[in-house]
Amino acid sequence: MKNTLSLLLLLCSFACQAYNQQSVYDFDIKHWGSAEGLSNNSVRSVSQDAQGYIWLATQYGLNRFDGMQFEHFNKETHRHLASNAITRLFSDSRGYMWVGTKAGLSGFDPVSLTFERYQILSEVTAIVEVSPGEIWVAADSLFRVRDGKVSRVEQIRSQVGQLELVNNKVWVTSTDKLFRIDIEGNTESFPLPAELMQTPIYDLYWTDNGLHIAGEAGFYHLDKSGDVKKCDLPDNNSTAVYKLLKDSRGNSWISAHRKLFHRHNGQKWQHITGDELGSYPWFSDIFEDKDHNIWLASFSDGIYRASVGNIRRIVPATADPVVRSLGVTPDNTLLIAGQSDVGELGVDGSYRSLLSTAQLGASTVHDVYWPDNQQLWLATDQGVLRYQRGQPELQSQFASLNGYTVRVLQPDDADGVWIGGVMGLFHYQNQTLTPFSLNSELESRHITVLQQQRQTLIFGTTRGLYQYESGRLTRLGVGSALYNSYITALQILPDNTVIAATLDDGIFVELPQQTQWLQWHAGNGLPHSPVVSLAFDANSDKLWVSSNKGIFRLDKAQLAALGQGAVQADEILGPYDRQLGTVPGRCCNGAGQAKVVRWQDQYWYPTLKGLVAVPVQLDQQQRSSLRPVIKSVQGLRNYHVDGLQSRLVLDLDDRNLSVQYSALEFIKPAALQFRYRLQGFDQHWHDVGDRREAVYTNLTPGRFVFQVQTRFDNGPWLDEQSAELDIVVPKRFDETFIYRGLWALLALFCLYGLLWLLRRNTVNQQLQLERLVRQRTQELENSNLKLNELNEQLTLLTHKDSLTGLRNRRFMFEQLPKDIEHFQRNRESMQSQGKCVALIHLDLDNFKQV
Repeated sequence: MKNTLSLLLLLCSFACQAYNQQSVYDFDIKHWGSAEGLSNNSVRSVSQDAQGYIWLATQYGLNRFDGMQFEHFNKETHRHLASNAITRLFSDSRGYMWVGTKAGLSGFDPVSLTFERYQILSEVTAIVEVSPGEIWVAADSLFRVRDGKVSRVEQIRSQVGQLELVNNKVWVTSTDKLFRIDIEGNTESFPLPAELMQTPIYDLYWTDNGLHIAGEAGFYHLDKSGDVKKCDLPDNNSTAVYKLLKDSRGNSWISAHRKLFHRHNGQKWQHITGDELGSYPWFSDIFEDKDHNIWLASFSDGIYRASVGNIRRIVPATADPVVRSLGVTPDNTLLIAGQSDVGELGVDGSYRSLLSTAQLGASTVHDVYWPDNQQLWLATDQGVLRYQRGQPELQSQFASLNGYTVRVLQPDDADGVWIGGVMGLFHYQNQTLTPFSLNSELESRHITVLQQQRQTLIFGTTRGLYQYESGRLTRLGVGSALYNSYITALQILPDNTVIAATLDDGIFVELPQQTQWLQWHAGNGLPHSPVVSLAFDANSDKLWVSSNKGIFRLDKAQLAALGQGAVQADEILGPYDRQLGTVPGRCCNGAGQAKVVRWQDQYWYPTLKGLVAVPVQLDQQQRSSLRPVIKSVQGLRNYHVDGLQSRLVLDLDDRNLSVQYSALEFIKPAALQFRYRLQGFDQHWHDVGDRREAVYTNLTPGRFVFQVQTRFDNGPWLDEQSAELDIVVPKRFDETFIYRGLWALLALFCLYGLLWLLRRNTVNQQLQLERLVRQRTQELENSNLKLNELNEQLTLLTHKDSLTGLRNRRFMFEQLPKDIEHFQRNRESMQSQGKCVALIHLDLDNFKQV
């Protein structure tokens, strides 16, 4: 992004006539162009939707702007957009956005981003809303669009250019007349002067003074008699005028050819020319948003944003813009010690030089002291120099300090003055300069700051902070980082609270009746460092702090909370506020004494670009609530998220997501910090700085809550400054319980089938085994039977004679013992029966004959 608009660098001729004259240069102005993402540098119209986005009409499509990023909408991506050459934007009372182009009229819903095309085919030059649901459009002819239907306003048949709605009556310009038509169709006409006929008219604007006309021929006004009269511009010249506006603060704006005129309410006109800008932007549109920021649309240089800042900056025309030290003179003027001169600013805003470059030389003024109304002492790099009003030359006050840097000139509450520098601490009293008796006990003799309250003297050096009381010197901050710190500023409050600012370690606070030093640093809320000045306003009980990057303040009661956690300061001027074209982060200057002064109920600070003045009783404007917005979710396709949407269901196969988020902040967008988390996936917040995208991969099915929070640098994380979106990752069929149940059922069937097969196989094997056993048993039985038969046959063969068939001798030898044994066992029984055993042996010879 370009730096702050260079128009803030130079003052117009009115700027220093009185220091209380508000200047257009007090506006904080920023610029964006194609280098920052704008689709085209030719911006023709500006509008704002209900969500707070700024919409820009360019020559290559629409742009939606959140303060940091531009989103592009063109005919190639949205076919219902009539043309890429946008000429007019208008947001109606229902929040619908009308888009006039060179090829006709379109419209879209800013929430859903759905476009529609309307049957108007000519270039649109003006759009007004005459009633809810009805707009009139100037596109060569005058058209009425009611509830989406287009019709022609028949009362005016000529070619029309611009429209303005006033008290339910529409003012219409044609090529030669000015018409006023009411809703019922009653028409009045007013002739245009010859120089306005057949020439482009760019704007109609109604104020309490009547109707004003801006055109190529100049600036015109419709008087009470109905005549159109030409008016001179504030610079008494006549040139093309493009846009007129009176904002909600009563400030007037006129955009002319190569010029911008501005007038604060009740004050004089101020203007900026192309010579002062270094370029020649012509502003085609001037628009005030809901936060009262002024947007300037340039024909060729992009878009500018102007907002009222908290500070005023004064750069006396003849003074060195690099200011080193400040003081209040006995005459109640503001003493300004610049890099190369010294002067004073009067209450009336007049500036008078006291010392020129030739008189001051190359010395830098670190502090000032007025011994009397006519005499001024300057603490410089060359010692203490004395200036006497009316005398042209500077004199050395102390010869012993010549050539040595002196940083402190502080009146002694008792008598005399304390003088501190690189040679240590000195005391001047009764025309005598006396070195501090304990200089030898200082680790560093380089005195940077000094404060005294009653009998207590506290002074800072480049190596620590010291307290001198009752003849005793004590080094403060033992055991803390303060002990060896470079002290840049010091303040003792009425209740004896001691506040010391350091170069690298923040601010240290010692509360009354306590010995522990509390430290305020970047980790617990210090907005920026190093701190160069401290000032305390007893009426409001506020501590004002300045650094090289800005100004902030806090309530004194907040100091006690440093021991408990973060302390939130009220930022007045931050490193992202680019007033007057200064480099970001270059307010305020120097360190130590004379770096802030209270004058005319304002705190004045030295800077590299003049003086900064802040009202002591500054009542900061209530800023709109800072809330992040979730813009879209990118997966396999882009999911648009509108401001009212709280739930998003993804497509079945989306598992890798990129969430785009932002915050609608147009003043300090670069100061925003973000953090996010996905509940159900993340365990902790992701602090991502200014990154505006969250990426997640391999999400599992389920419900997640995406949360994003935003804050300014060093601000607290607040639940109010958050947004969230329920993201549902649906389950595919293969991830459902039914699918898993079917697989389980199939597995059971398979297992059952396997078991059945195993059992069947076992049964078959058993049957086969039984069959085999039976077969083998049968075979064995058959074998036994055959064997028995064979045995019987064998037995028969062994007991009978094979020739005769009679029992043989073997049988007798085997059977006879058995029979005898049987008889003997049963002898008594057989004898009782009259039985006996008889053995008859017949031996037959020649048995063959028998």
